[in-house]
Amino acid sequence: MRRRGGLLLSMEQTSGQQMQVRLGANKAMMPPAEDPPARASWVDRQLLRELPNEWRVAYLFFALALMLVLGTGLMINPATISTFVDSVGVDQQPVAQTYLPLVLFPILFLYNFLWAALRSPQLLVTVVCTVYALVYALIAVRSLMRPHIEPWLAWILFYATNTKSVLFPVMLWSVMNDLSSTQYSKVAYPALVFAGQVGGLAGSLYATFVHRVGGTSGLLVVQAVALVIIAALVWFACRLAAVARPDPEPVAATLETSLQPVAGAGALEEARAPLTGTVHRSCCVVGLRAAVRKLWESVEGIALILSRPFVAGIFWIACAHLVPRVILDYQGTALTNERWPRKVDGHVVPGNKDRQTAFFAWCNVANTIGTGLLSVFGLRSLIERGGLLVTLLALPIAMVISVLLVCFYHNFWTVQAVLVVVNVIQYALNGPSREMLYVRTSKSIKYKAKSWSDMYGNFLQKTIGALINLHVNREEDTCQPHCFNPIFTGSFTVGWVVVWAIIAGLLGVKHAQLVRDDEVLS
Repeated sequence: MRRRGGLLLSMEQTSGQQMQVRLGANKAMMPPAEDPPARASWVDRQLLRELPNEWRVAYLFFALALMLVLGTGLMINPATISTFVDSVGVDQQPVAQTYLPLVLFPILFLYNFLWAALRSPQLLVTVVCTVYALVYALIAVRSLMRPHIEPWLAWILFYATNTKSVLFPVMLWSVMNDLSSTQYSKVAYPALVFAGQVGGLAGSLYATFVHRVGGTSGLLVVQAVALVIIAALVWFACRLAAVARPDPEPVAATLETSLQPVAGAGALEEARAPLTGTVHRSCCVVGLRAAVRKLWESVEGIALILSRPFVAGIFWIACAHLVPRVILDYQGTALTNERWPRKVDGHVVPGNKDRQTAFFAWCNVANTIGTGLLSVFGLRSLIERGGLLVTLLALPIAMVISVLLVCFYHNFWTVQAVLVVVNVIQYALNGPSREMLYVRTSKSIKYKAKSWSDMYGNFLQKTIGALINLHVNREEDTCQPHCFNPIFTGSFTVGWVVVWAIIAGLLGVKHAQLVRDDEVLS
């Protein structure tokens, strides 16, 4: 018995030593202080004092970039809506949303191609920010020349703002997800969401003073300048993260390696090798094959989504809220246009465009205040107590209740109130929870699949909502005073939300399993 007990003890010691070796190897591959202090005050949590100083500074730059992204987005969205309604018409808004996927596809393809070609997240963010800054600057110059811009410029502004509102958060969160571990995301993401809402609040408040900041032209100029600052902040954040990385190889080099074309080392060396007598392929052939590899990487995210149920589920729930929300948004825009019309008895009312912009901005103020409070006092507590399952199911429940309320009580204030509620839950709970799902995935999924999922999935869902608005709820003279169809809208929303909630529940359970088993989906 003693001998057997000694043997068992020896085996346990050997297993313990092997476990320690494995744990030591795992610790070398992730940032330090993976297990933050169990007891931390509320102030310490918000200031990220549980993390090393280098990572705190890196997350600070990311927080500032996120503040500008959300702040300028909420600042320019009201001006975009009011400008489009003023120059084109409220009846054309569903049409414009229907064409969004066609506009987004080449932009998304180019984004993925740049991701594969530049091999650096810093350069990618810089190039994208520069292009959008030029677009907004050109429209601002034209807007300074005349108060009511041409319809074709209003269409460009509409598509630029709508694509930017999806592209930039996806791009920024992709970089942060790639740098963050699971534990770091739980510690830092609630604070980052709160910081983003502070920026959103500042941007929304700034837009409420549209009369005093140069009108739409002034907002466009601020938007262009902010995009340049965002590129600089992300650049410094990645550099700081590289210094904080405990690995000998800096993060920047690691990220650049992960952004290289997915090919064997031999293929890369062959492409770089000089054309000697042993190499019979011409430069054109080598260049063509490299271009084909990059083109494949641009669309590889679609294959990743279709071949992995977990990623396909994220693709669905990431944007499922947009179908009923687009329906509600259109009702809010139509009722706002009815409250402050452009023309009264055939005469143009000069200040109504700015009044619409200011009202939409005040709605965004309410959204950001509610989101900030819920993210600070509710997000982390809900995740720690119920996991992502609870936070992923909160929005479907709130959305179906909101749409049914509008179906029974269709008026101006009911629509605006439920829009604030669903936006708060989306930004404070559903959005961060979706990003945490990506933490347990590989780099390819974080960048390639996420871009297709969040960006193109976004506009596919928006298109469904826009088609419902176009064929069921479109504002026309034949159905005045109100063209809203509550029976179809309510029935469709209930069925949609049931499917959405089932998929969200399955994803929450799967994520808990990945965390429990310490697995990463590749």
